[in-house]
Amino acid sequence: MSFRVHRSIAGLLVATCLGCATAKQSDTARTGLEQLLISTAVDRSLNQVDLAPVRYAKVYLDTQYLDCVDKNYVIVSMHHRLLANGSTLVGKAEDADVVVEVGSGAVGTDRNDLFLGIPQIPLPPPSPISVPKMALFERTKAMGTAKLLVIAYDVRTKQPVINGDYLLARSNHNNLSVMGGGSLVRGDVADEIRYRTGQSENGLDLPNIARTQPQQQQQQVQMVAMASPVGQPMAPAAGGMPVQGAAPAMQQMPQQMAPQGAVPQAPAQQPRAMQPFPY
Repeated sequence: MSFRVHRSIAGLLVATCLGCATAKQSDTARTGLEQLLISTAVDRSLNQVDLAPVRYAKVYLDTQYLDCVDKNYVIVSMHHRLLANGSTLVGKAEDADVVVEVGSGAVGTDRNDLFLGIPQIPLPPPSPISVPKMALFERTKAMGTAKLLVIAYDVRTKQPVINGDYLLARSNHNNLSVMGGGSLVRGDVADEIRYRTGQSENGLDLPNIARTQPQQQQQQVQMVAMASPVGQPMAPAAGGMPVQGAAPAMQQMPQQMAPQGAVPQAPAQQPRAMQPFPY
């Protein structure tokens, strides 16, 4: 009898000690999709500006007319393009050859929803039940817009160096659903994510084609000429062993032809001499 009592007390203690743990989940104030839409539109907008007139010049970037969301990304993107152009960034306008000004006309996101079917219908009170939505076709389209203006002028003469049209670009992200059969994600942002990471929002992970090359392309086929006893070069066969008598055929091959599967080598280019800023 006492054994049953002790067992019951032990079971009660175990039951009272049982519990559960929950992991706290939180999201950022702005979604990653929203930020990608804006940054992609900014990149496309700035890709339209021609910075060749300020190449190799000392440039001061004036951002006082830049008033938009994610302005820091616009500034860093301009720095990136100026440095890639061969320009030198300076911290003061008086130390520069050229002042580049960047201004924002519109930087933001929009959303367009399209629905075909029966919407959700609430039943009359006091019933809290609603007839669920029945969608035959549903599309959600998110768009990012960036309208920027980039001008440049000479510090000494105040003459314009870059004075083109405004830069306007958009990015998009589409989510399609037919008869509730799952969503199909398409658009610029989805393509960029799939290209850079190999991950697809449609549930199919693809290889990272941006950084991973097929193994066959990574291995370069090298042709090694070996001297035979009679002094004739010998070509390697498929198995790697040299085959005698292949020298005449190899001599007829153009020197420019690379072996099949080899990575083509670009001709060596002479370094371009630095030229002073003409203004």
